[in-house]
Amino acid sequence: MIHRVGTDPDETVREQLASELDKMIMYYYKVIFAPLLINFLLDQNTALTNLGQQCIMSVANFLVSKDTDFYRSLLQSDIIDGVLMGLVAISEGKSHHGQDDDENDGGEDDHNNNNSSGFEGSGYMSSFQSSEEPEEGDMNMAKMTCLTLISAIAHILGPDLCIKHCVPIVEKLAKDNMFFVRKEAGVTIGSLASVMSQQDVIERLLPIYHSFSKDNIWHVRQACVISLPPLCGALPEDQKVQLAVEGIVLFETDTSRNVRSTLAETVGELIAKFLPNDWETTRRPGKVPEVLLEFFLSLANTATSGQMFKLETDRAIICAYNFPVAVLTAGHEYWDSHLRETYLNLTKNYQIKVRCTFAYSLHEIARIIGPENTERDLVQIFAMYLMDLDDVKQGVLEHLADFLGTLAVTSRNEYIPILAEVWDGVMTNWRLRAILTAQLRDIALLFDASRVVEHILPLAIRACHDEYAAVRETGVRVFPVILEVVKQAVVEENESDTQSFDEDEDLAGNKIALLSHVMERLDEFAKAEMYRSRLVFANICKMLLEVGISAADFGAFFIPRLGPLAYDPIVNVRIAAARTIRVAYKDDRFCKALYAIHPLEGIDHDEVPPGQAIDHMLYRFALDSDKDVRSFAEDLVDPIQLEERRCEMKAAEEVAIDVPVRTYVSGDYYGSSSVDGIGNGDTKAEELRASTHMQEIDRTSSSSSSVTTDSSGVNSMEDEESSAHRQHQEENTHMEEDEPMGDLNRPTKSIESDETDKEYVYLSKSPPLRDSSPTTSVVIKR
Repeated sequence: MIHRVGTDPDETVREQLASELDKMIMYYYKVIFAPLLINFLLDQNTALTNLGQQCIMSVANFLVSKDTDFYRSLLQSDIIDGVLMGLVAISEGKSHHGQDDDENDGGEDDHNNNNSSGFEGSGYMSSFQSSEEPEEGDMNMAKMTCLTLISAIAHILGPDLCIKHCVPIVEKLAKDNMFFVRKEAGVTIGSLASVMSQQDVIERLLPIYHSFSKDNIWHVRQACVISLPPLCGALPEDQKVQLAVEGIVLFETDTSRNVRSTLAETVGELIAKFLPNDWETTRRPGKVPEVLLEFFLSLANTATSGQMFKLETDRAIICAYNFPVAVLTAGHEYWDSHLRETYLNLTKNYQIKVRCTFAYSLHEIARIIGPENTERDLVQIFAMYLMDLDDVKQGVLEHLADFLGTLAVTSRNEYIPILAEVWDGVMTNWRLRAILTAQLRDIALLFDASRVVEHILPLAIRACHDEYAAVRETGVRVFPVILEVVKQAVVEENESDTQSFDEDEDLAGNKIALLSHVMERLDEFAKAEMYRSRLVFANICKMLLEVGISAADFGAFFIPRLGPLAYDPIVNVRIAAARTIRVAYKDDRFCKALYAIHPLEGIDHDEVPPGQAIDHMLYRFALDSDKDVRSFAEDLVDPIQLEERRCEMKAAEEVAIDVPVRTYVSGDYYGSSSVDGIGNGDTKAEELRASTHMQEIDRTSSSSSSVTTDSSGVNSMEDEESSAHRQHQEENTHMEEDEPMGDLNRPTKSIESDETDKEYVYLSKSPPLRDSSPTTSVVIKR
């Protein structure tokens, strides 16, 4: 059945089978699959050919990984004898069943014996394909396919199998009359060189390379250039230098532009072969031959090159792309004598692709040449690219923290004030602002607390106020780092014993003032009039929980400010707050620590423990009128208690009209009632009445000039009512703005007047903020 599907006339069917064939082979390993795989490899559909090759690589890798005699025998019979030798048989003009018809007289018993251990390279293909001898075109295609397959699986087979089976095939096909067969053989010797030992490379592969390097067809010489780096990597140091120099001298003046271009494209890989084997740990440079380095630097100067190079503009791009590996291999000792002048000239190239390439690698060059050379040579390039086109500017911004980290500390402190100017320079591109905001987290770790608060914090706040949601979401991630840096500075100052007590006390006071300043900025988000800012505060709380803020810090500052967000008129804010509370509840260790916190005696008798406060918020979210808010809390609460509270709310609706209220104005909370036990309510009935969400009032009854007064006798006059109405409309206007992306792009829900043209009065209880009394609020929307 599989063979019939493999010969289906529809290419889509064959492609689908090829994509799943490796799993079938691993399961039915005794079934004959070689004919089907050969058919896929020789198919004119390149997609099917690639899928067949990937299938063979997957099966070979699976068999090698098992490392047992049984699976090694399958690798030999299925992949080598079955597929590889099957292609060789076709390339030699034999019948499709792998041998001449007169050699197949061994009888059916031999054929069955072959099947018992897998599939072999002979005696079976007549069951799948015709026995007609292949044409010359099929023979040449089989030769090229065989060489391509050897290149793909050489690293899987290992040196022993490659020397035994693959190298003889390459040596034979290297003498073929067809140039495209020799070309594939030239590429294959590079793949084999990376697997075989030095002695085998010298004795068996180098003669083929030298023969191809003088071939009359430029395609074959181009294949030699491609194989030059892996061949050099497999040779000892002296022969490596000799082969590289001879290759550069021979191919840089080749009559074919394609050969010269290929040499330029591979020069970076060739230079990298001269790095020491332990360079990743020792960071020691290598010894690059002068001829090779001069050829590399000549790519940047097309004006003085020969006539054949003047129109090859890609040479400058290739040089820029490979410059980091050239500096890394040659070492910073070569910077002043060989590399500096070419680098500085090339960074000012008129081609934007060249400048973009340098912008993305500027930090790597700085890391190699050291702080002194960086400040002398690269800072001016850094400043120039920050004023370049957006594509160039993006490359610098994506690695801004890395570049600043390569500077000396004194120089680094001088450049941090330019961050505000950089922000102003990207005000027209929100994507660049998002990239710059993402870099603020790593930049904050490079400076002390005072500079972080002075320069990083304002940019983080600007990001959180950005009109694009993607920038705001990235800005939220900066605050945990800022808080950690400032808090760590406070801890270090308290533990310092190097200075006198009075000086320590003054310094510690300064650090505490920095921490207080950060907290004040966060408090402004929680109390802001714009719903976006309150939403940002909820997301900051969630991010702090995810990075592991302590329960004591979270309970002392953030929970009292999260409380009002549970009653926010904007549903998106309540969703963000509910998501934050859910994150806290999912962390069992955090919850236990939170419940263990109790108010300090003699400080504030009315203060509610954080554990109790977060419980009240959770049940408030579970009873919310919006299903999205409820979805974050319903599975975390006790169903019985939830039903009791729901019944209490319904009962409270009957007496809600008697609740004394004050107007909700611009995010501030006034009044004297409490919120579900979070405040200091006097009676249970008062709590029930205060928890009502919505009460309908006829238009005729709402035409009076004032709102009901509270028990203290303070009136909410008509001008206060109008002010609340206008501010609530402003909230809804901001709420309905289109946002470009992110979770904030979801439509924000609002209540509009229905067809009966009635107005709604929202009665909501809000928990008290620090140093304020608990309140009851009303929002009127006409």
